[in-house]
Amino acid sequence: MDPILGRPQFLSETANLFTDEKTANARARVVEWLNELATTPESQAKCELLVKVQETIMGSCTELLEEFLEHILSLAHDANMDVRKQVVSFMEKICKSKVEYLPQIVNVISMLLRDRSPQVIKRVIQACGSIYKNGLHWICSQQELTDSADQAWNVLSLIKAQILDLIDNDNDGIRTNAIKFLEGVVVLQSYPDEDTQKKDNDFSLENVSENIRVLKRKKLEEEAFNIFDILLKFHAATHISSVNLIACTGSLCTIAKLRPSFMGLVIEAFKYLNSNLPPTLTDSQVSSVRKSLKMQLTTLLKNKGSYEYQATVKQLLHDLGSSQSEIQRAIPKMDKQEQLRRQKRILDNATNNLSKKMRLCAYIESKEDGNSISKDIEMEIDEEELNKQKEKSTKVNEKFIAEHLRSVSIVVSLIMEHLPNLPNTAPEHFLRDYTPVRDLSTNQQIAKISHGLGEQMTALRLGPGAGVLTKEPPMKPVEKDNSSVKHMEVDEIVIKEPACIGITDEEQMRKEEATKKLRENMERLKGEQELIERMKQKAKALKLQEVTKPFPRQTKEKFLMDAVKRVLRSERQSIAGGVSAKRRRILTVMAATFPDNVRYYIFDFIMMDIKQRIDLGFSWLYEEYCLLQGFTRHSYVKSENRPDYAYNEFLTQMVKGVIEKCEFRDKVLLLRRIFLEAPLLPDEAMKPLLELVLVEEYTNHGLDLIKDMTILRPPRKNKLLRLLLCFCVHERADIREKALEHVVALYHEHKITPLRIDEFTLEWAGYLEKEIPPVNIFNNDYGRSEVETAWREETVKLCLSLLLTLMPFNAEVYLDKLTEVYAKTTADLKRTILRCIDAPIKKIGADDNVVLKVIEDCPKGCETLIIRIIYILTEKVSTPQLELVQRVRDLYANKVKDVRILIPILNGLTRQEILSALPKLIKLNQVVVREVFNRLLCIGPEFANHTIAATPTEILVSLHNIDINECDLKCIVKATSLCLSEKDIYTHDILIGVLQQLVEIVPTPTLLMRTIIQSLTLYPRLGNFVLNLLQRLVLKQIWRQKVIWEGFLKCLQRLKATALPIMLQLPPQQLANALDQCPDLRQPLLEYAQSIEDEPMSGITPQIKDIISGKSTDVFITDDSGGFISIENIKKEIEEPQEISTISTVTTVPVLSSVAVIVPDVNQPLPPGED
Repeated sequence: MDPILGRPQFLSETANLFTDEKTANARARVVEWLNELATTPESQAKCELLVKVQETIMGSCTELLEEFLEHILSLAHDANMDVRKQVVSFMEKICKSKVEYLPQIVNVISMLLRDRSPQVIKRVIQACGSIYKNGLHWICSQQELTDSADQAWNVLSLIKAQILDLIDNDNDGIRTNAIKFLEGVVVLQSYPDEDTQKKDNDFSLENVSENIRVLKRKKLEEEAFNIFDILLKFHAATHISSVNLIACTGSLCTIAKLRPSFMGLVIEAFKYLNSNLPPTLTDSQVSSVRKSLKMQLTTLLKNKGSYEYQATVKQLLHDLGSSQSEIQRAIPKMDKQEQLRRQKRILDNATNNLSKKMRLCAYIESKEDGNSISKDIEMEIDEEELNKQKEKSTKVNEKFIAEHLRSVSIVVSLIMEHLPNLPNTAPEHFLRDYTPVRDLSTNQQIAKISHGLGEQMTALRLGPGAGVLTKEPPMKPVEKDNSSVKHMEVDEIVIKEPACIGITDEEQMRKEEATKKLRENMERLKGEQELIERMKQKAKALKLQEVTKPFPRQTKEKFLMDAVKRVLRSERQSIAGGVSAKRRRILTVMAATFPDNVRYYIFDFIMMDIKQRIDLGFSWLYEEYCLLQGFTRHSYVKSENRPDYAYNEFLTQMVKGVIEKCEFRDKVLLLRRIFLEAPLLPDEAMKPLLELVLVEEYTNHGLDLIKDMTILRPPRKNKLLRLLLCFCVHERADIREKALEHVVALYHEHKITPLRIDEFTLEWAGYLEKEIPPVNIFNNDYGRSEVETAWREETVKLCLSLLLTLMPFNAEVYLDKLTEVYAKTTADLKRTILRCIDAPIKKIGADDNVVLKVIEDCPKGCETLIIRIIYILTEKVSTPQLELVQRVRDLYANKVKDVRILIPILNGLTRQEILSALPKLIKLNQVVVREVFNRLLCIGPEFANHTIAATPTEILVSLHNIDINECDLKCIVKATSLCLSEKDIYTHDILIGVLQQLVEIVPTPTLLMRTIIQSLTLYPRLGNFVLNLLQRLVLKQIWRQKVIWEGFLKCLQRLKATALPIMLQLPPQQLANALDQCPDLRQPLLEYAQSIEDEPMSGITPQIKDIISGKSTDVFITDDSGGFISIENIKKEIEEPQEISTISTVTTVPVLSSVAVIVPDVNQPLPPGED
């Protein structure tokens, strides 16, 4: 054992063997589950199957992932919500263990973010957290960034933007999950510091390499800061729900714990929330929010990074109801060195900030001291800036009031509180300025009231809009006329002239330049932020909506349609100008993103000449696909339909349009192009094609297209193959034959899902085991709408069609199923099966091991089927296969005792085997016996080339030698008659040989004389030969056998005059008996005797003469037997033959003392000529 284990090659080969077996088993299970998943309607069962597939692939056989990934991702389009959620879980699992498949997954993730089900969207956002982290880590680990990784990062960025948009979604749960995702993005795209809580597999900007061109640290960090600002604004929003507020509070707390650099902003946000809770919250929600805020602040207080903000956090916790002991327990314990270090760091930060401020103040003061001239500049209120501030303040107040006026409780409280303060009569200024509110909607009335109250609050510097107004009114320098400026400059020069006599021109220029800079610096005394705001407000962009009046909807729609029509009509001009591609792009975007009226108009334009405008149709189709998959981010027109509705509808309508409007040839070509080039193939688009297949002239083309799609569209191959299989059992023969041809090609040549084909085929063959046809084979899909209650031959053949067609390509599976079905079905169905199996068995051939094994095993109940198979395998074969003959021999010897099993292989048996089987063969049905002798004698064109080990002579002789106790004599008679009826086989010469052998046989065969008479009838020329035979028979005392003796006399009657010498050779008593039985021979014999009487050697004695003339009747000594002996004593007498040398008047037959009267055997045939 040790030497074996010591060989690494042996171990590796063994490991590979077990691994391959394990993988094969896993693959088989996965294929079975996926097939079951495709046919199961229940969502729970689908999810369970998908979980099994996930556990098998991800748990033990990840090498199968690449093979089945595309099929699994296609389930993201499943109509059931639970299945789509399970697919998301599968993708999340893949990205955790096999993140290199990310480029194939991200597009599906992006598509599912636009799913119609909020539950699916929430599950996708949850999965995106780990997918984004793993994807970012994978991209950073790439040595060289591939195109697929680049594309994956682009889609990940798109997903990030999609989820960022979902923070404003109407669904509360989607917003909550979006907040949690953004929390993770901020943590991933920021730097840690010394107080960061370290975790396993933590990722930050420190892990991002600076050499990756698509990942820039600065850009990612800025993006994280922007997202953090969005979270802060969302946290401070007045319309936020309690659930979102609690989630956002938790996310901000997590960010502060993991990235303490955000700690100050988070605590400020919590401080603001504590004092400004949203007014929309109920009392219970306020309690929940405060409780959550207290818990998060406690968590932050435990973090060492909050040391700088402990005072603020303590105060907030105290306000939220925490006791002093709770607060003290939450404070982290630090030694003195740690506290001193942190205090020093805080002091250094404060000193740096203070020094910056001091340097700035010193710079400003120096400017002020050196530029005293600017103090003399005259300033005035900037009315323009003041009005802009008031307008902005009014808008803020107006928005604030409008939000609160939509609450009925607030409006009622306002009225009840201020109603007592109203005067009894309306003031004059109110009556003068008030305009009645007429014909306005509720929203318009709220807007009008909000605007009025907003102006009043702005005038009194109240409300949230007061923050927009500066404490002091904005000022600007007084603008003066040019003449006054010049006058002032001259005066200044005159005044300063005495003091500046010694100053050179160069110094004067320096002073003027310094004066100019001082004036510029004076304008920034209010602070840099105010000046920036003023510059922004002054550089106001032109807004068309402020200076133009919007068109009515009908006018805009008319203009839009006119523009579309102009583009459509410019077809020739665009081709002539070389811009047809740009025109097509414009129309594509219009068709895919504009409202329905535009879409339908462009569609009708394409359908007017679909043959020439098919490229425009494909461009539109691809654009719809890009919108569906998320390659194009958003459509300009929102739709309430499911995401794939527009794509499916357009493709289906285009297929229908081609079918309805195109001629035969164009229809075939365009449909092939549409179905083979369309990026997705929904079920709705397949329905028109399936209807077209039922039209006789399109049947072949439609089935060809389905077959090509099965090969060229792998994601849809299962459904397309199912359609072909359904057509294989269709009621119409032309559809069935063509579909069978294609299925054979897919099964044998292309090897496309052979297990599914096997499953369907075995299922339909199994229906034959039922007593009546099952209901599910009768529906419109198969062209049979009426349910039948009994099996018809056509229905049986239909159920077997696939099995018999595919049997030559997988005999092991299908032949085994055929025997199983045959054994269980009824007799009528068995006869139909036997008539159907010729073609497939011939294709398989006799040298196939599977067929030989079935013949050898011969399942119980399949004997007739096996015999039929053997017949088919030996048909028109001169010599059957030796292996086949041996299997049939063994089968006959050990299992099946039916001699019919030997009939097909008669030309392969030995002479002795053939002759031994003859007694049993001739007992069979007369039709079968005829076939047996056709085979034995090579009669007919189908047996002409056979080679039989036994000759015709041996066969006929063997028939005469059959024991009548073993076989009925009547069957032997019929068999010999069959042989003698074939004159081409049993010729004159052959019969001479047969008769010679028969005469020599001891005891003489019972049918000898019958055969001699039949031979003489066939060939009268045998007369002399027969005379010789009769002479030999006289010597053998044939009168001892009654049947043969009677035949002998019949033969004499046929020969007449030529047989007279033979009669004279008979003993007297036999001669007398012969003349008694054949009186017609007496006169010819008498004449013949008289003619030769004078001859010395004639042997005619007076006694003989008297017998011939009939004068003497009692001169013979005879026994009771009358000259005949029983058959039982024939052998005994032959053992002691008595020579008959001469014919005398005294009998030479010994007298038997007691001989019973012979009773003729019922099995003996009638004499020849009397049967």
